[in-house]
Amino acid sequence: SQGHRDRRVRLSIGVARKFFDLQDMLGYDKPSKTLDWLFTKSKLAIEDLINDVSKKSTPLSIHNNNNNNNSECDEDMIVPLAKKAKQERDSRA
Repeated sequence: SQGHRDRRVRLSIGVARKFFDLQDMLGYDKPSKTLDWLFTKSKLAIEDLINDVSKKSTPLSIHNNNNNNNSECDEDMIVPLAKKAKQERDSRA
């Protein structure tokens, strides 16, 4: 592995279709631009999640309640990654 630039994400067929349909609707030519758009649009929800987690004494575990297996990602990693990203942003400021 060569750092952050070498990372890849596997998407299920259903999620990939939604993602690339969104990319086409936005008119972007790179998936990173689409991800940036998604993160920008979900910024408040991510911040709310981080605030909720920081208020609890135990780590929050996120589970997909509808048992829909469209995504192969480990949703339990969302919170730690969001916290780490916020800490990195805060340390740069």
